[in-house]
Amino acid sequence: MKSLSVPSVDIDLYSNATLKNPQPVYRQIRDTGPLVWLPRHRMWAMGRFDDVREALRDDTTYLSKQGVAANPIANALGRYTTLSSDSSTHLTRRMILMRSLTSRALSPSADVFAAEAVETVERLLEQDSFDGVADFSARLPVQAVAELVGVKVTPHHMLRWAGATFDGLGPANLRSLSTFHRSLALYLYTLRLNRAAVKPGSWASSIFDAADRGEISTIEAKNMIIDFVAPSLDTTILATAQLLWSLGTVPGVWRQLREDPSLVPTAVVEAVRLASPIRGFTRMVAQNTELHGIRLDRGERVVLLYAAGNMDERHFDQPERFTLNRRGSNLGWGHGIHTCVGMQLSKLEMQTLLHAMLPRVDTITVSDPVPVLNNTLQGFASFTARFN
Repeated sequence: MKSLSVPSVDIDLYSNATLKNPQPVYRQIRDTGPLVWLPRHRMWAMGRFDDVREALRDDTTYLSKQGVAANPIANALGRYTTLSSDSSTHLTRRMILMRSLTSRALSPSADVFAAEAVETVERLLEQDSFDGVADFSARLPVQAVAELVGVKVTPHHMLRWAGATFDGLGPANLRSLSTFHRSLALYLYTLRLNRAAVKPGSWASSIFDAADRGEISTIEAKNMIIDFVAPSLDTTILATAQLLWSLGTVPGVWRQLREDPSLVPTAVVEAVRLASPIRGFTRMVAQNTELHGIRLDRGERVVLLYAAGNMDERHFDQPERFTLNRRGSNLGWGHGIHTCVGMQLSKLEMQTLLHAMLPRVDTITVSDPVPVLNNTLQGFASFTARFN
């Protein structure tokens, strides 16, 4: 048990109530201190922007190689993924993934994305209303990215597997236990994968190419397919949904964007900040250390709350407000050595959708939001939208 002098907050970070309305909990964590003990989860929480950013830069003190989940089973299953690695191992795995995900590597797909985006927007303009998540923000990842990954499963299966995998990164609560069979199914599927089971020239095929060259082991290659399947879908879908919601609810922003399309990249970055699709990942403390006068013991867990940091009023002016005038980086794609490898892909998809909308959509209306209930993901599960 921690000393009574240690800042603590007796909340369930993963309860339905918190997931439905997380901002008061994030604020309570930030206001309590830079490092807060969560007795219900027996781990620390870090929620202020500057501290989270510094921790993400310090991958020798805050380790990922022991897993980034809040439970030991997920940490054991994910040990060969890029997310659960550090130092040279991480750099090698990351380099292999990035061969498919740099701006240059993605450029041949830009025309495919653009055509799909235009078709999506024009189809939705003909409808009285549509689901802002399923019909709009999920369209490019499901139709285009699933094809690029190159595994022979349906996008529906990929989405279910990805969501379950992120649920599994929370504690061993009812939510993670109820979806464990799906995240385990993805893990077992990747173990059965071989070159014959993936499409030639696909992203998955490039991972097996790296194994053939001896850059990684076969078991690493199989597990690293998860690095494409899970992050390439939900995170971009949730950020894109936030973008559409903000454009439909903040007065004048859509008109400002139409009048100045050079602000499209800014709109995307701001939407990712507000969305913070990944609430946070845990890290294991590598050795006894001290932060802000608080002792951290070797082997303890710290959850780095990107979502709380992105709403930190100590760093952002009016952080709850979506604005095209904000400048600077945020934690929506992580930071440091573990910055999201799919960041350029996410930017490309979101910017492509906006450019398809700009000449075609006069007004955006949104209503009836339903939140995602997931241990690691946050955002909209659905909402009603209209284009005119």
